[in-house]
Amino acid sequence: MTKNIAAPAPASSSFTMSKVTRGHSQGVNRRPRFWTIATVLTLALGSATSAFAQGLPPQKPNPTAPLLPPRPQQPVPKRVAPPPAPPAALPSLGQTDPRAPVAAPPQGPTVEEKAMRGVVVVERAGQIIGLGTALSGDGRILTALSPLGSGNDIDVRFADGKVVRAKLGHHDRMWDLALLVPQTGKWTEGLTASTRDPVRPDAVIRSYTASRGKVAPGAMVIRGRRTLLGADDVELPNALELGSRVSPLDLGSPIIDEDGRVVSLLVRGCSPNEGRPCTPVAFGVPINAIRSFLKTVPATAVPPSAWLGIEGIADVATVVKGVRVQAVQPNSPAAEAKLVGGDATASDMIVAVAGVPVTTPESLGEAIRARAVGEKVSLLLFGQGKYREVTVVLRQTPDPRTASEQSAVPAELPALGEPGSRSPGSPKPDLMGERH
Repeated sequence: MTKNIAAPAPASSSFTMSKVTRGHSQGVNRRPRFWTIATVLTLALGSATSAFAQGLPPQKPNPTAPLLPPRPQQPVPKRVAPPPAPPAALPSLGQTDPRAPVAAPPQGPTVEEKAMRGVVVVERAGQIIGLGTALSGDGRILTALSPLGSGNDIDVRFADGKVVRAKLGHHDRMWDLALLVPQTGKWTEGLTASTRDPVRPDAVIRSYTASRGKVAPGAMVIRGRRTLLGADDVELPNALELGSRVSPLDLGSPIIDEDGRVVSLLVRGCSPNEGRPCTPVAFGVPINAIRSFLKTVPATAVPPSAWLGIEGIADVATVVKGVRVQAVQPNSPAAEAKLVGGDATASDMIVAVAGVPVTTPESLGEAIRARAVGEKVSLLLFGQGKYREVTVVLRQTPDPRTASEQSAVPAELPALGEPGSRSPGSPKPDLMGERH
């Protein structure tokens, strides 16, 4: 019997079949991995594209993270505008609106308003006849002569509304200048003279006008200097020619510069015409002419002296010293305040005037003369072993000769552009000079 025995395959054939078999197995095993990697790459590419579209940096895929199905996109909710706010209620009366802009704080007074404290209104029988300039630290008033006319019933109204009777103390018909002396009170907020040239191109000049009893500043134009005619056809050199209209009621007003200092005074003169009568015009008195006028003020043109009405001596008590009252004149301010005179056992001793100690009759007299007529002043008294305080209203001395004994305040003003000076022995600065 013949046996069919298969011949063994050659080694090369066996090797080939094993290799094919392994290759098929590996190919089958690699297919899931390939699709897994392809799916991951597809999801990563989609997320990167979405992130780029949203402007965000792409996120790196995490191979180890579990694969989740994509989330369905939720619809974006629409934004609903809030309802409009109800209109704000108007503030009630007396309340401020918080939405209103904050107003700027009020500014201080201007130069013209400050200088207006030294401008006075000159009146007669309650009617305005002109303006005037109070001299700084002096109390007397510089004004124009022509509006005063005849008569001496002149009143001056100061910036605080107080009306005081005044008398004509000095005048100059050529330059139309007058000096009024108030009979009560002493106005200290006066004006001073300027050293600036009012005709320079960059000058800012102001003056004042009286309207319905009130004083208001206004612009003034000065064209230049020329020669005009004063009283008795006397020539007035270097008079300031004005380019602004001036009311007759504004005569006597000061003309001030940018600093509020006086460069001139409004007065009346006459403009010469060839072969014809001169034309009345208003002009400005140069400051040098004003200074010359003030230097000629007589000794009698001074404010009346204040009067207390006592006779006393220096005395020292056990605890205090002052002026012992020896006698009190009848109908005097001291008598009205019930001061007691006589011997040391019953009389009063004046210890202080307005808080300032006085120890001699001379110091008491200086303290009283420094006050104005009509002014109220307090006196500290010591008598009968105790202190008391009284108030007296000072009056003018009944003896008119005492006023002539008082020397006038000199008015030595420097020329325009020159420094101020005072002569030796001058008790006070000049009337319109600058304060140094």
